Amino acid sequence: MRWSDASVRAARVAAVAAVSLWALAATAWAADPAPAVDYEANLAKVPAKDPPAARPSVVKAMAGRHPRLWFTADEAAAVKSRAADDPILKQACDDVTSAAKRFKLRVEAKPAIVMGDTAALVTSAGQYPGLAMAYLLDRDPAVKQSIVDILTMMLDQPYWADTAELDSNMGAGNNMLMVGLLFDAVCDDLEPQFRQAMARKMLTHVRRMYYLGHRQLALMQIKYWQQDPANNHRWHRAAGMAACLLAIADIEGIDCGYVLQEFRKEMDFLVKWYPADGDCHEGATYQEFGFFYLAAAARMMDRVLGTEYLKAPGFRNAWAQQLYYWAPGRRGYMTFGDGPNNQRTFGHLTAGFFICPALSRDKDIQAALVNYYRKNAAYDDPKRVYRAPWTIVALYDPTVGQGDYKAVPLHRLFPDLGAAAMRDSWEDNAVLFTFKCGPYGGYKLNEYRHAHPGPNGKPHYINVAHDDPDANSFALGLDGDLLFHPGNYATKKMTETANTITVDGKGQVGEGDAYTQPVRDLDMRTLSYLTGWKEAEGGCVIVEGEAANAYPALKHFRRTAAWVPGQYILLLDDIRADGRHTITWRGAAEMAELDGGEAGRCAVGTASGKRVECQVLANRKVAGTVGDIRFAGRWTQLNMKQLRFELETDRVKFACLLDPWKTKAAMTLKEDGDTVTLTVRGNGFEDVWTWKPARDLETPSRVSGTRDGRPLAALTERDKAPHGDSH
Repeated sequence: MRWSDASVRAARVAAVAAVSLWALAATAWAADPAPAVDYEANLAKVPAKDPPAARPSVVKAMAGRHPRLWFTADEAAAVKSRAADDPILKQACDDVTSAAKRFKLRVEAKPAIVMGDTAALVTSAGQYPGLAMAYLLDRDPAVKQSIVDILTMMLDQPYWADTAELDSNMGAGNNMLMVGLLFDAVCDDLEPQFRQAMARKMLTHVRRMYYLGHRQLALMQIKYWQQDPANNHRWHRAAGMAACLLAIADIEGIDCGYVLQEFRKEMDFLVKWYPADGDCHEGATYQEFGFFYLAAAARMMDRVLGTEYLKAPGFRNAWAQQLYYWAPGRRGYMTFGDGPNNQRTFGHLTAGFFICPALSRDKDIQAALVNYYRKNAAYDDPKRVYRAPWTIVALYDPTVGQGDYKAVPLHRLFPDLGAAAMRDSWEDNAVLFTFKCGPYGGYKLNEYRHAHPGPNGKPHYINVAHDDPDANSFALGLDGDLLFHPGNYATKKMTETANTITVDGKGQVGEGDAYTQPVRDLDMRTLSYLTGWKEAEGGCVIVEGEAANAYPALKHFRRTAAWVPGQYILLLDDIRADGRHTITWRGAAEMAELDGGEAGRCAVGTASGKRVECQVLANRKVAGTVGDIRFAGRWTQLNMKQLRFELETDRVKFACLLDPWKTKAAMTLKEDGDTVTLTVRGNGFEDVWTWKPARDLETPSRVSGTRDGRPLAALTERDKAPHGDSH
């Protein structure tokens, strides 16, 4: 088959130009319209005094000393010295210092950063802290004055979040992070009267964040971020609280002991429930959006109070979701959840993942992140000059050294998410295959949900708004393109847009809303979960999931994926229903075609010329079609094609063969009782797979492959996939 000219033109029309992540953020978190805020009634909720508490116990090395939040003066000098021998650190130091020299504060009656989340996200956290890094490196008096100008502006502002969530929204947290870092950098160089006034102002906003936000006393009714420990908006606030509190903790005349005591309980809570994988159930995009803030809060607390939050394994492991969901040949992800799956640059939040090898001292991971940085530190527009973010200076540690990024394993299981990612190399022309069959929220968050029932004894509310009804779904990308597409931050979350199945045209429990809600009165860990995981010689991997409980009419929906790198990918579906229903196998791509024959041959592709031959067979007669499907996204609208294989039945087995390596792979299917035998032939190989169904909803299927009579890979009933941190 060859794409017709008309198909290529249609695909090009449907393609959407890539935009940067933070341009999307400007739309996603647009400044709030002028709210009708009852300032007096809100502020009346903040008590005049806090309960008595002990004075904060700052570690001896940091007591009475500034700067201290990120670097001491000696540590900053060491960073500057290291930059002479490391091109990445040197470029970052040069970029932040040159930007600081050019800085001029824009004078506004009401600065944009206090009027909504977006400006604070981009400016307060993304740009202004670079002045602190620059001052620590060079102690330039002009940079100090720029910092004082910003602090003076914030001192003059009655509110740091003039919104319905008065002084307690996410933007307020970013403003607090900015102010804390800037104040800490110049604290000892400030006029005593100004320093005292600024410290009192910072305490005022810390207390407002605590009482109006964490204590939920604000008059705004939607308390969306306080309900669970994994909400990344909560982590933004944590970084701001840590920066302001720790900068003023031992300044004479500032009594912040009670709020700091309570904030330490908050950090205990957040870190206790942080998954050991360091991953994010909302996808790689939202992991990037939140990780830096939690890591920053933990780092500052450890430095100033002597806590040990950064010893939690998630801080060492968080890099993995970023790199394993990095789409080959693209500046962006191929991720599940609410991610636009567009292309963007390496920004200040992405650099937060450099803390992982700084903690683990893993040279290969450091090399992999450096490779990631070099590939993504660019703009689409050649007229724009890329500037390294301030967080490179703050978190990249060249003393780790660099090993070999190619030594990082090519596949990884994410037990907390119920997901796996496999690629055949770390190069731009790689093939990437992802598989997901986990519960909304992941295991750690669901563990919290059931460990802390509400007053009525029902499971605690958790925020899974950005999760999708996508159990037993897969995605495929290669050499710069997304073939079987992972989605685009849907405005209505529907299973039909995921690469999985529907039953009578309907999808999984929880679909249909703009933001997913937890399934009431039910343990979501029972809806969908991985059952099997097996790593074999030669890089072969078998992963398997069960999702029957996610569909009201199904009794069994087992999907097994066999990754045979360099040759083919095999998907096996065993579906059993409670009666006759219309079962539809779905796979969406920019372009799709059927060859019209009986052998189930088909193909998917992109307008850029990428093409993957496929084959879908079943043990029942099925009708194959190509249909139109629209991916309505929050920022991108994609008019896609979808392969559909459909039949009315009470049970069916599907086998799908993907040939991204162009080995001319083809398969035949034979069934004998419950056992299916698949023979896969391609250039230079002939493999025989024996597939026997699982005996229940938890035990793995029995799937074994041989090549020339020798074992290739096998999933047995003993090869159970781990769930959550238990692994």
